[in-house]
Amino acid sequence: MVGLHWNGVGKQISGTEIIHPWSATWSPEARVAVLGANGSGKSTLIQLLSGQMPPSVGELTSPYLDQDSWTMQASWAGPGVQPPLDLSGLEWVAMHGQLRAWRNDPWKYLDPSDSMWSRSLKSLSSGQRQRLLLAVAVCTDAPLLLLDEPCNHLDESAQNWFDRMLQAELEPAHGAARMLFVASNHNPKEVRHCSSAVSPQGDSVPLPKY
Repeated sequence: MVGLHWNGVGKQISGTEIIHPWSATWSPEARVAVLGANGSGKSTLIQLLSGQMPPSVGELTSPYLDQDSWTMQASWAGPGVQPPLDLSGLEWVAMHGQLRAWRNDPWKYLDPSDSMWSRSLKSLSSGQRQRLLLAVAVCTDAPLLLLDEPCNHLDESAQNWFDRMLQAELEPAHGAARMLFVASNHNPKEVRHCSSAVSPQGDSVPLPKY
């Protein structure tokens, strides 16, 4: 069963080819690591998958995602995701919940009584903000989950927290499957739940050993 077609998709930015055209088909339950060094194009690939960036050539199609509302059916956490920093964590989660449905309450994985979530996001550490971004992305009800270097800014304890949360939320909800793409600079903890790996240029590559 087809979950997503990547049909000859390529991307140029300012005349420079970032991703050359290639094609692939993934199942509705695909767990794909996108592996590459910094500057290899893996973040660009995640943005293409999210619908936030149009391809220069080719097209993305899926029987599970409507072309006209693709961005609202993908959930994404990464450097390109910037919540309003003047809001508190509590306010941002509430605002997000008015725009998107939850598959689970993100406060299941964070303590809403912790005073730090009442502070503005700009006052939080990068690790605290990363935990909030990940909880919101993973708990949003979306058939396509995209994570760009999710363990950035997380200490070992927080990385273990992320691993447990992701494992729980990859289970089908409401009878619907979920596709996962994780961009990583070969960090085994980030891609532990992936079953295959590609480079941003479409080459099959081995998963790093956990």
